[in-house]
Amino acid sequence: MLIARKLIHYILFAQIVVLMLVCSSTVLKAVGVSSCDYEIPLYKIHISENTQRDIWELCENNHLSYELVLAIFLTEGKNDIQIDSIKAEIEELAYFRDYWTEQGYPDEYVFDLLLLSRQRGIEGCIMFMKNTDPDERDEYVEKVTECKYFLEKNDSSKITDYIRV
Repeated sequence: MLIARKLIHYILFAQIVVLMLVCSSTVLKAVGVSSCDYEIPLYKIHISENTQRDIWELCENNHLSYELVLAIFLTEGKNDIQIDSIKAEIEELAYFRDYWTEQGYPDEYVFDLLLLSRQRGIEGCIMFMKNTDPDERDEYVEKVTECKYFLEKNDSSKITDYIRV
C-alpha cells in the first residue's frame, strides 16, 4: 500500500514537471512573438516607402493612426513632402485630437473634429458645427474617411480614386 502511494506521488510529480515544462516553453514562445518588431504596412501609393516608414514611426510616437495620416496626405495631394513638414503636420493632428478630447467629445466625434480642424482650423470647425445640420457630413471628412478605409483594407484599386495628384 505504501509503495503504491509513493508510485502515485511520483507519477503525479512527473506529470506536474512535464506540464510545467510545456507551459514554460509556451510562455517563452509567446514572449518571443510579442517582443518582435511590428511590420510596417507599405502601400503602393505615390508616397515613397522611406517616407511611409517615417510617417509610421511619427504616428506611433504621437499615437495617431498611420492610415489616417496617409489618407490625409493622399487626399490633399501631398506626395513628396519633407520629414520636417511631416513631423509638424502630425504634431498638429495630435494637437487637434488632444484639444477635442479635452473638450469632452467622444472618440467617434473627435475623429471628424480632427479632420474638420485640419481643413478649417479650430475656430472654423466651431463655426461649421454651429451653422451646419448635425447629420450633414463634410466632403473632405468623407473623402479622408473613405481613403483611410480602403488603405486599411489594402484595396489599391479604390485608393487611387482618392489620390489628388
